[in-house]
Amino acid sequence: MMFTIVVPMYNSSNTIRNCLDSIMSQTFKGDYEVIIINDGSSDTSAQICEEYTKNYDNVKLYNFENGGVAVSRRRGVKLATGEYVMFVDSDDTINENLLESVASVLSINEGIEIVRYQSNIINDESYKNHDRYNFMSNIDVVCNGMKALKMWTSSKFKYAAYWLFAFKRTLFSKIGVIPDLKCYEDVAYIPLLIASAKKVVTIGYHGYNYTYGRSDSLTNNVSIEKQKARANDFYSACKFAVENFSKLEFVSADDIEFFEKDYHRRLKSFVDSMDPELKEEFLKMHNVSI
Repeated sequence: MMFTIVVPMYNSSNTIRNCLDSIMSQTFKGDYEVIIINDGSSDTSAQICEEYTKNYDNVKLYNFENGGVAVSRRRGVKLATGEYVMFVDSDDTINENLLESVASVLSINEGIEIVRYQSNIINDESYKNHDRYNFMSNIDVVCNGMKALKMWTSSKFKYAAYWLFAFKRTLFSKIGVIPDLKCYEDVAYIPLLIASAKKVVTIGYHGYNYTYGRSDSLTNNVSIEKQKARANDFYSACKFAVENFSKLEFVSADDIEFFEKDYHRRLKSFVDSMDPELKEEFLKMHNVSI
């Protein structure tokens, strides 16, 4: 089987039909499976998904107690049988030619481990850059993961989002067990996945529709305790990424220096955005100087 699409889901009764309909409407003629990880939903999400499991042989629903989206993704990867793993959040959709577009580039380039595609941002704020998750340079040009990581980092556009990529499933076994994070798992993990890949390619197809400004998003909760928890998770994510980057195969001393500088920049930017009181407490707690 070529693809596994992992859909982490929590209380998504208002959006899950659109999400699954977009996945089941793919023009791709090959085999693919859809793994829905129900993360302890208390609404009718699971019942809706059960309809799809009855109507489609390739849709599977797994029910778990609530563990968070990071845990759901990891569970999905463990259950996946496809050669490549893709992620679709339950309030997002994909366009009908996404799988076909990814499969096409894989068919003409042997050994590709990561395919990056482009996104559309739904309900975006007017003042923001609507292409901030896109990278339209070097389209269809194959390079190694370290080169791709440096290109994407230097562009200042965002890339640390699971839903931007099709990952060779075997890549996930190359990285150590990530810390138990409620958020910023992508900051900890995605750059390591990219850097560990031998061959990476970017395609121009705008295949993913990301819904901006979810009301239940962690970033929308501004309580002090939530801010502290998010700050500590961000620090843990950066620490994990830096410590594990040097353990990857084929990284040079220059690569390590580049990566450490980039993560110091990320941490400084994050800390500078904190409330002054929280910033002071954070720096003391982690004994860091920015």
